[in-house]
Amino acid sequence: MKKIFILIIYLLSINSSFSESRIRNIVIVKHDVFDSTDGDWFFAANLANFFHTTSKDYIIKDELLFELEDYIDEDKFDETERNLRKLNLFTKVQITIDSIDNLYYDVIVKTKDKWSLQPAVLYGSGGGKNNLGLRIAESNFIGSGTEISIEGLNRTENNIGLQAVAIINKERIFRTPISLNLAVVSNKYRTDQFLKLLSPYRTYANTLAYGFEIKNSFGNDFLYNRNLDTALLLPFEQKTISAWWSNAWLKADKVFFTTMIEYDNVTRSKPEYRRAFDNSGKLLFQFSSVTNNYTKITKLNNYLDEDIPLGGYGSAILGKIFPIGSRGESYYYTGAQGEQSYYTGNLYLFAEVAAGSCFAQSEGKYTYQEFNGKMFYKFNEDLVFVSRLKQQTTWNWGALRQLILDNDAGLRGYKLNSLSGENRIIANMELRFLPEYSWWIFNFSSVAFWDVGTVWNQSIKLGNSQFHHSAGIGFRLHNNKSTKESNTLRFDIAYNFDEKKIGFVFTSDQLFSAFSKHEFKLPKLFGSEFEGD
Repeated sequence: MKKIFILIIYLLSINSSFSESRIRNIVIVKHDVFDSTDGDWFFAANLANFFHTTSKDYIIKDELLFELEDYIDEDKFDETERNLRKLNLFTKVQITIDSIDNLYYDVIVKTKDKWSLQPAVLYGSGGGKNNLGLRIAESNFIGSGTEISIEGLNRTENNIGLQAVAIINKERIFRTPISLNLAVVSNKYRTDQFLKLLSPYRTYANTLAYGFEIKNSFGNDFLYNRNLDTALLLPFEQKTISAWWSNAWLKADKVFFTTMIEYDNVTRSKPEYRRAFDNSGKLLFQFSSVTNNYTKITKLNNYLDEDIPLGGYGSAILGKIFPIGSRGESYYYTGAQGEQSYYTGNLYLFAEVAAGSCFAQSEGKYTYQEFNGKMFYKFNEDLVFVSRLKQQTTWNWGALRQLILDNDAGLRGYKLNSLSGENRIIANMELRFLPEYSWWIFNFSSVAFWDVGTVWNQSIKLGNSQFHHSAGIGFRLHNNKSTKESNTLRFDIAYNFDEKKIGFVFTSDQLFSAFSKHEFKLPKLFGSEFEGD
């Protein structure tokens, strides 16, 4: 009995001393893209490393949630790992501790850079389109964490022709909390220009976030009608300016109060092409909360470590919509959104419901509701069943609205832009097989799939809408030196049940992720999207 008592005292003393332990040193250990200790080392690895600048120390230091003399906190270590992975600069991140004595520890932060220079031949085929082009993308310019991308793409759909894209993203300007996003997309039909400056919620402990955004777009949208061989061109000019501010409180969940103001000025060719909330100012207030725990998993979307958020999100939105000039409308607005996820170790479930409506006195207008669901079940380490479901429905929507159901939307094997409507349901099911077979920096996986969906207008009952189906098999080539989804090459062979013929899809992305994230979201007017590019 005395020995047991002494053992208990000893164990308590160890736990007590660990809780009082502090950080003496922080050691950053950086590894090149190719390391001689890894299996992907090859004869030209040194030359490849020479053409890549390893991430600067300050890129890593700016994300550390701990300092010298801080108490050891494993939760902060885990969150720091996740934040470093989210930068998309590293293929591996690991934080370990090394004891000096009972009072002090060294913290070792190990990172391994991903290959950041991505010259690529862009080729996409499926649904009757064939895209061909070139992209030069550097996601870690001279090791500074700056993304620069230039792209030229020839698009055959709607005879769009050459499209140019230029993007600059900087996570921290001059090592401040402010991010910069700048983008220009232009072709002969339309041009879109974006500028965004924001200070986001980077860590769980952050209590303040804000942002400013300008969008300038002009040219034409496409209006599709299945009874016409060609799309109608809808000329427009639109400028949108928005600013937002958010404050957070740390309670059992993280709680947010956010306000956003937006100015929208748009000119369209005809009154009948007016969209909901055109030429309107918006003042929105949102109360929201999020809770997150994380689990790490591999062999789900690819062969790299992925952090699955588990928890929930909820929001309530109140707002006022007021006209800009004589062309806008005046309404009060209310909306809500809720999410929840669940994971047992092999079964994952996610569900989200969102809805919103405008009110003028007691009459509801622009009423919208959507549901998003995802699930996966891991039969074993190599075999996983993945599915998603998305449903979008409107009522009293007295403005032009268009959703597309085609190969790009997820109905593989169907002609691009062939099906359109105001409402949509799309479901995808995939059985993914991710074996250990690899060659150099690549892994190979395969999939069997079933897609089903429908689109319909408000004047038609869902029961009278035609559902469309496709099924087939596919193959994936995964680049394990990059963390971007676009570095998975996807080849699908799809059977179109309507036309009873086979179609082929070849592109550089996964169709959908197996899980969704619970994260802070800005207030929005639900249902205002228009798919017409």
